[in-house]
Amino acid sequence: MRRKTIVADLHNFLSLTQALCKYATGVVADENRLLFEYIEKELPLEIFRFASGDEFNGWEVPQNWRVQTAELWRDNELVFDGTAHTLGVARYSKSFEGDLTWDELKPHLVTNSNLPDAYMFHCMWQYRPWDADWALGIPYKIYTHLGPGRYRINLKTEYEPGEMLVAHHIKPGRSDKTIILQSNTCHPHMANDGFAGTAVLIRLFQWLATQDTYYSYRLVLGPEHLGTVFYLRDHSLDEINSFVCGLFEEMPGTEGPLKATSTFLGGHVVDAAIANAMRHHSRRFEIAPWRMGAGNDEVVWEAPGYEVPFVELTRSESIEQPFREYHSSLDSPGLMNVDQLNEIFDVLKQTVITLEGNAVMHRKFNGLICLSNPKFDLYMERPDPTVPKNISEDSEKWGHLLDCLFRYFDGKTTILDVATQHDLPFEALHRYLQRFEEKGLISLSFQEMPRVKVVHV
Repeated sequence: MRRKTIVADLHNFLSLTQALCKYATGVVADENRLLFEYIEKELPLEIFRFASGDEFNGWEVPQNWRVQTAELWRDNELVFDGTAHTLGVARYSKSFEGDLTWDELKPHLVTNSNLPDAYMFHCMWQYRPWDADWALGIPYKIYTHLGPGRYRINLKTEYEPGEMLVAHHIKPGRSDKTIILQSNTCHPHMANDGFAGTAVLIRLFQWLATQDTYYSYRLVLGPEHLGTVFYLRDHSLDEINSFVCGLFEEMPGTEGPLKATSTFLGGHVVDAAIANAMRHHSRRFEIAPWRMGAGNDEVVWEAPGYEVPFVELTRSESIEQPFREYHSSLDSPGLMNVDQLNEIFDVLKQTVITLEGNAVMHRKFNGLICLSNPKFDLYMERPDPTVPKNISEDSEKWGHLLDCLFRYFDGKTTILDVATQHDLPFEALHRYLQRFEEKGLISLSFQEMPRVKVVHV
């Protein structure tokens, strides 16, 4: 009988995800405040508030929206109550009361035959309040028992002015040059497309708090798109120009391979850093073009006038259907695979280690050094058909590195350049090159990420 491998929840991701998923959050929602109050038990936050009706570039902060009654009757029988679940009424539905035929009712029902037990998340109208109509989110197993007949709808919703909340937490470094990490908070009760991603980043920032870093790090939490649009609008040009790069992390806990999408222009240091981390610290991974992951707020950060190089890290299987339970009530904490959460945490951690350790190598010698001499003891053994050696599987990679390494000590090539060229894990290579520095053969100078300055028109 095959034993099931038990994976330890090394960072208590699951319990934190469960706690965050309790809240019925939204773009503007009563429980957003409760969510941030809970997160503040883990990390201190600064809260930014944007009033309903605030507009920028055609985007509009919606009002606070609540459902009072959501009854569907047929022949004096209550066949559906939309208040039974947060997703039972499409977000920002208007009130409606009246009688409809089955054909008239069907366009107002949101369901999914592939997920018969699920309530589906209809969220479009909170981003397009001018288009709002009304709809009920009905599990398909209920939908199949409906059909021709006369229906009575009693849907009462209310709108009132509220506030959209965005929060950030800053881990200061020795420099004000800042790396952004972000996840969303607007998917009520949802784990993979939401709060598991938030949980992973909270744990990452708790680890960062123990590290002496060159860069400052900023965790940004808020509603997708709208939150970032208004958050960036109110930042000064000087502060925006201090943002050297960023990463949006989401959908970390399902079975798909890790997928990183490139920055808009590609070829940025953060692209190479995350690619190296995935290659050597994940079981399966993909590198996708810009916006070909799940697609999220990277498009806001990279917009003209900000142009912050931004990647997305996800397990999205496709843009059309990132995972089977996407945007449904089945996206619950129980769906999360702790091994996948541990893996994405490790990749994020290694990405930080790479960005913090990347350095240029400067030579302090001429000629060929005998690395096997005990004076240096820097030789990496390669396979030999006549001499048995206890060497690693990647020894030939390291051996080929030594054939090239001295030419990289040119004051221009970085450790990450070499790690990428020779398909080696950055952290191991960095430790090896520090031994060269200890022997007085080279000096390492930290390579700060460049930031192309932007201007506002």
